[in-house]
Amino acid sequence: MPFAALLLLALLGPVAPEWRLDDQFGRPHASADYLGKPVLLIAGGSPAAKTFDRWIDAVLAAYGGSTDALPFHVLGLADIGNAPRITHGLITLGLPRDRRRPVLIDPNGLVSAQYGVDSETSNQLVLGHDGTVLLHLRGIPVDTAQARLVAERLRAAVTAAGAARR
Repeated sequence: MPFAALLLLALLGPVAPEWRLDDQFGRPHASADYLGKPVLLIAGGSPAAKTFDRWIDAVLAAYGGSTDALPFHVLGLADIGNAPRITHGLITLGLPRDRRRPVLIDPNGLVSAQYGVDSETSNQLVLGHDGTVLLHLRGIPVDTAQARLVAERLRAAVTAAGAARR
């Protein structure tokens, strides 16, 4: 890429990835569907996907337990790009089955790479109203103390996203 183009990209700041992925039920999702409200994205490879529900439950508990009152969307992102293609169906079947908790299937790992997701561990990202990454945490175990810490950092990032939009 020419130097002038790199300089222009640097001056413009971070650009939100654009993507289209299906969830574990085959429903399509696109980045444009989530613009206008921050997103909590719980992401990782297939081993980390087993923690998605626990992370979402922990964050919901910190926000009073109701998904209706959340100031952000909640999504999972399963990077299965490193798994043999023949196992993708089995991995998808093993994802959470709650239809209110979509897990986006990243079959090639391309979207995960755009967000800098570490597929070996659990990642918690807050995306701003414009889709840019405001917060990215990696490798934090799901326990009560850590979940509270993450929830507080999420609250601060979501508040900042709302303030930046005004």
